[in-house]
Amino acid sequence: MNRQRIKNQGIFLLVRSLSALMQALPLGLARGLGAGLGRLFCLLVPYERRKALRTAGLAFPEKSPAERRALVSAAFAHLGRGGAEFLRFPGLDGRGIDALVSRVEGLHAFTALARSRRGVVAVTGHMGNWELMMAWIAVHFPGQAGAVAQKLYDARFDEALNGYRQAKGARVFARNTAVRPILRFLKEGGMLGALADQDTNVDSLWVPFFNRPSKTPSGPAWMAQATGAALITLFNWREPDGRYVIRFEGEIAVPPRGESLEPAVAEYTRRIEAALRRHPEQWVWMHERWRSRPPASRPKEA
Repeated sequence: MNRQRIKNQGIFLLVRSLSALMQALPLGLARGLGAGLGRLFCLLVPYERRKALRTAGLAFPEKSPAERRALVSAAFAHLGRGGAEFLRFPGLDGRGIDALVSRVEGLHAFTALARSRRGVVAVTGHMGNWELMMAWIAVHFPGQAGAVAQKLYDARFDEALNGYRQAKGARVFARNTAVRPILRFLKEGGMLGALADQDTNVDSLWVPFFNRPSKTPSGPAWMAQATGAALITLFNWREPDGRYVIRFEGEIAVPPRGESLEPAVAEYTRRIEAALRRHPEQWVWMHERWRSRPPASRPKEA
């Protein structure tokens, strides 16, 4: 067994043990432990902390270094809390999922879309507890919830993570695989959640994000264009009492086939930015959002 496999095995056993511990603890203690582990990770892994500080500095140049350090520390703690909640999912039924949500905004319009069987592409970001949103939709709209997910580096983690999602009734589609099952799912009235706030190796367009040209996934807009599904955004955020607000936002206009997807991609990116500005401590600043550089502009013709 090589060194990487030994490392992966150790991480897998640690996460499995943590999952058992988080399910055994009361919710408040589990969240507190998760937050503490998040802050400890921030302190002990300087590479990840520096990445987060650089990203926060690009987004908020007006903040002082002390303000950015506080923001990054809070973001790691928030991620730890959310991780603790997610590790408790196997022990939660529908009522347990509902207990984590304080209110849902925009539900009437979303329910009307779901009943129309038109299909919905719901764009969101790595904010709040994005896994909770999918679980909530899967519980309340049985058989209609799906998500596009990145494959993880270790098959055991991938199987465990998707098992948590599927246990609540969500269908999982691996990113960068055959697209026909996804399109069929939407045409049959499915509701697909898609994360579109990161710089990844997928079809993308350059649109403004925090006043910077940003490589942004265009797949959600393309899927809506190809199937006639509604394109919306949804977000959630943690309230002071620890519970979450889920908000479904209005439909985004999708250009007809053959026309550029840029207006739709720019609009859902604008909405993601607005959500992050309201709750910046609940985003994954350790992701290098501006890792890619925009293509050099062409010289003007004489």
